[in-house]
Amino acid sequence: MFGRPSHLLLALALAVPATAIAQGFEYAPSTGQYRISSKTKGAQEAMGQKQEFESSNDQLLTVTVARQAKDTLNVTLVIDSVKAVGPMGMTPPGLDKLIGVKIAAKLAPYGAVYSAVGPTDDSIPQGTQITDEMSRFLPRIRAKLASGATWTDTTVGKVKQAGIDVDRRVVAKFTVIGDTTVSGEKSWKIARETTTSLSGSGTSQGQPMTMEGTANGKATILVSQKGVFVGSSNEDQANIKIVLAANGMEIGVTTTANTKVEKVK
Repeated sequence: MFGRPSHLLLALALAVPATAIAQGFEYAPSTGQYRISSKTKGAQEAMGQKQEFESSNDQLLTVTVARQAKDTLNVTLVIDSVKAVGPMGMTPPGLDKLIGVKIAAKLAPYGAVYSAVGPTDDSIPQGTQITDEMSRFLPRIRAKLASGATWTDTTVGKVKQAGIDVDRRVVAKFTVIGDTTVSGEKSWKIARETTTSLSGSGTSQGQPMTMEGTANGKATILVSQKGVFVGSSNEDQANIKIVLAANGMEIGVTTTANTKVEKVK
């Protein structure tokens, strides 16, 4: 998710839609380390030429959740390690700068982000985007969890991707499949289906451009009955169109991203 060309960042940002809303679940104070593994396959098409690409990344992340007040959690996220292979088969530049990066966020007890402080684009590439994405690491689960429970939520907001101001709308449907046991912990298994639409304009790498896109995702989320995020797996398919203002050239990008999150300790 780091160090890719700007148009790919826009496409892959669709693979991490903000999870939506519902009422009752709260995250408990805890500290854990998580492994995040993702693989993306896609294609870029422009002027009749199509180019396929693949990328992958693996990270270890330490997440600490502390209760500041009844309605506020202090969440600290630190990147312990990161490995990545970019679309051209090369290690993205500046990857070493991410190790040790820390994001401090304030969240609602069910996971909604109030604010986040982390690196800026002046300190590491795509720092603003990294801060935004990492602050949303914990899924938003605003519901009373019970087998068979369902709810649908809509989240609307503005995000910035590689210089592009993007309006994003996410409709998510959640279903509590039932309970399960993960590493000896009784946990809830939640299915989530998302539909995302976005559009925006701005300047990326010195070029004015507009973009619009859609994505569909399916995920399985695991949270312990004690209020700890256990892990998740999801697949997202995205389709976006970018238009360069200087010459009107259209670039189409399609991606399929598979991401797995595991709590390792």
